Order: sequence, then structure tokens, then C-alpha cells
Amino acid sequence: MARGVNKTMSASKDKKLRKQQIAEGTDKRTAAQKAEKAKQRKSAITYTLVAIVLVVFFAFIFIYNSSWPSRHMTAVTVDGTDYSVAQANFYYSNSYMNFYNNYATYINYGMFFDPQQSLADQDYGDGTTWRDFFRDSAVQDIAQVQMLCDEAEAAGFTLSEEQQALFDQQYESLTSNWSSLNYESLQQYINLNYGKGVDEDMLHEELYRTFLASAYADSVREGFEYTTAELDDHYAEEADQMDEITYAVYTVSAPVDETETAEEPAEDAADAEAAEDTAEPEVTPEPEPAEPALDQTAIDAFLEAVDGTDEETFSDYIAENFDGATVAPVTLAGSSLSANYSEFLLDAGRKAGDADAITADDGTVYLVMFLDRDANDYKLPGFRHILVNAQDTDGDGVYSEEEIQAAADAAQAILDEWKAGDATEDSFAALANERSEDSGSNTSGGLYENVPKGQMVPPIDEWIYDSARKAGDTTVVTYDGQNEGSYTGAHVVYFTGLSDLTYARTIADSEMRTEAFNAFIEEHMTGYEPVTAHMGMVGKHH
Repeated sequence: MARGVNKTMSASKDKKLRKQQIAEGTDKRTAAQKAEKAKQRKSAITYTLVAIVLVVFFAFIFIYNSSWPSRHMTAVTVDGTDYSVAQANFYYSNSYMNFYNNYATYINYGMFFDPQQSLADQDYGDGTTWRDFFRDSAVQDIAQVQMLCDEAEAAGFTLSEEQQALFDQQYESLTSNWSSLNYESLQQYINLNYGKGVDEDMLHEELYRTFLASAYADSVREGFEYTTAELDDHYAEEADQMDEITYAVYTVSAPVDETETAEEPAEDAADAEAAEDTAEPEVTPEPEPAEPALDQTAIDAFLEAVDGTDEETFSDYIAENFDGATVAPVTLAGSSLSANYSEFLLDAGRKAGDADAITADDGTVYLVMFLDRDANDYKLPGFRHILVNAQDTDGDGVYSEEEIQAAADAAQAILDEWKAGDATEDSFAALANERSEDSGSNTSGGLYENVPKGQMVPPIDEWIYDSARKAGDTTVVTYDGQNEGSYTGAHVVYFTGLSDLTYARTIADSEMRTEAFNAFIEEHMTGYEPVTAHMGMVGKHH
């Protein structure tokens, strides 16, 4: 009996305990359910954290590869104005393209840098790369453009109607040719040519600002005025740099010393260190003078045969004594002469036929003859012309006599037409605008003014510099320039007369304006010192 009571009481206690555990949530089943839910919550939190990390990661990748950083990160600050990386990319590309266009011939011959390789891997000098060079140029251009735009605004300077029309035309041309250049879109063209972050709005704005800055700079430069006396005095002071020197030169190069220096026997490290400790300071010996390419006997023979004669004698001597070598007269401004023989050529007492043999430090010998010195003291002519291009009708790439003659006949017909009319300068100008194929002058009546010697194709240059020429003279000249198709053919020419301006004065005027403008830039750049940041992102497309 007692046992039955105990069992019943025990069962009752167990039941009561289970009810209590269920109520408290501590029974096994409930505990298991709670554990599972906790596990699920932990997994959910883990997945959420992973998802957040992935979102942040992909957002970073998206932003990094997008144009957002380029447009929002400051690369340069000038006088409190921030310029983004994208804007710096524009100026970097502009600097690069200007340099390339100016020196394309040299670059294509392997000078400066290889445009097919990264500029970051090509040495410019002094531990910098060509990318560094163009980054520095971009920074300076940003500062100068801002200064000029600020000065233009302060002066109330705006583009004229003609200047605005020119800008609009240039911008339209720039942004309308992307398809013909095999780009998929205008934006792709802009990005690949002007860098990450540059869009059409930015391109237009920065091109306009650079155009405005350039136009204002031109107005400043043109605003300087000089008297005739000031121009003459300046030229006289710089005559050695500005006069045109005509001379002949033949270079005899010194033989290359290919003797190899014998290698010193290897030293034991300890012996080398001991020797270094006891060695006297090394004194670099003065280099031995190089052996001249010509001995004194050969030099004396040259001077005896050539000095005081003429260019023909000089040429004949060179051909006879140097395996048929040929020389031709050269004309250069004094500032462009080689330092090896400029002192000889610029000597005030020099006269035609003077010759010398000048030995350089490396043994090279320069055989030189002075022929002429031109002080550029001649009046500058002007003319109008109507160009009739020769047509390569057979497509062989060569202009035949018949094709040149066909152009001459067409030009003569135009001249006859003009003579049959009013035969005035104005009517010639109108005809030039209508009929000339010279895009450089067929909107200005075919006019070229103040033309220095040697600036035009030879037959025109010879005709306008004929001493018998007078205003109103006309003619037809032909030019067979096989490598200059744009000027090959016939020219109807009208002589407008001589200017009162001499070439010497135009040279002095140009140099004085340049000096004055450079002083203006230096003075006004105070306060526009650029501060750079994030320049590592600039120019990565080159």
C-alpha cells in the first residue's frame, strides 16, 4: 500500500515538475527548440554580415572603377578653387596632345618617348618620368588658365562674335567625328582621349575656359606698343641672335675608341675592405684631350686651298678629299647656330669666303666657310593669290607635266576673266574667295601680308621679291612640289606692294612682345600657386 502511494506521489511530482519546466521553458523539448532557434538566429546574423560585407565590397569596386572618384576627389587647388581629378585629366591630355602635335615628327623618329608605351615607364630625366612631366604641365596650365580667366573677367573681356563662332565650330568638329574614328560613343571618345571622369559638359566647360584664356592672352600681347626707335634699338642689341647667317660646314668625326679596359683581378672581400680603410682619397684625373679627327697637316692643306675663296671651291675640296661628300649652304638665325662654330661665324669682322677648321673637345673637326650675314633690313611684301590645285588624274601619286599644265591653263583662264572685268584688287579678292583652293586664304581674299623671305613656295617667293615688282602686278606661276600636294599646281598672283615694316622690326616686335607677356604672366601668377593632391590618379590613360 505504501509503495503504491509513493509511486503515485512520485508520478504526481514528475508531472508537476514537467508542468513547471514547460511553464519556465526549461523542459528538454522546449530547450531543444530554443537552441535550434538560437542557431538559426546566429546563422541569419552571419549571413546578414556577409551580405553587408559583399555589398560594401562590390560598392567599392563599382565606385573605384567608375568615374565618381575622378569627379569628386580634388587633384589641384588654386587660389581656393578645387579642381577634380577629372579636370586635371583634361589638362593632362591637353598638354600631351599639344606636345605631340608640335613634335610629332621627332616622336615618330623615336625621340622623346614612345606613344605606344606607358609614359610612367619612360624616363624624362632627373628621376622623373614623362607622365610626371605632363602632370606638372597640367598643374601649371590649370593655374595659368584660372589666372587669365580671372583677369579677363576683371577687365570685362569677352569673346567677340567671330571668336565665339570659331570656338563653336571647333567644338562641334571635335565632338562630331567620334563615329568616323571608330569609337562606340562620344563618351568613349572623351574618356579615351581626355581621361576618366571627363564627360561632355566638363569637356565643353574646360575647352571654353582654355579658349577664353588664350583669347585674353592674345589681347594682352597685342596691346603692347613699341616705337620704331625702340624696335631698332632692341634688334641692334640682339643682332648676333637675330641676324641670318649663311655658311657651309663639313663635319669630320673623331674615330671611336673601342679599346676595352682590362678587368682588375677579383679581390678577397677582407683585403678589399682593408684596402678601402687605408686608401688615399681618389682624385679623378683630368681627361686626356681627344685625338683630332684631322692632323695639322690636313687642316693646313684645307685652309690653304679654301680660305678666302667661295662656296664652290669649298664644295669641290670636300668632294675631292672626303670620298665624294657633298655640302650645301645653310642659313640659320644666329641663335640657332651650333656652339662649336658660332663664335667664328658671328665675328663682326667676318667676310664672305672666310674659312676655318675648328676642333671640338671630343676630337671632331668642323670645316666651316662663312658666306653671308643678313641683318633682315628689308621691307616685307604682300600679295593675294588664287590657287588651282593640280589633279592626279591617273592616280599614280605623281603630278605629271600634263597635270601641272592643266592647272596652269585653268589659272590663266581665271586671270583672263579678272582682266576682262574691273581688274581691281577688290575684284581679285572676290574672285579668290570664290575660286581659290587655298583654305588658308580663300576667306580673306587670298591675302598674305608681311611675308618674310623663304616663307612661300619658291616660285611665289622669287616673284614677290623681284626688285622690279610694283603694286598691281599679276602673273601665273606653277609649282611642281611632288611632296606638297596642297600647293602643287598653279597660282594666280596679285602683288599688293611693300610694307613700311622691315623684317628686322617684325622680329624685334615679336621678341619684345614675348618678353613683356612673360613678365605679365610672372607678375599676375602671384597668389595662384597650385596645391596638389591625388595626382597619382591623373594621366593613367597614357
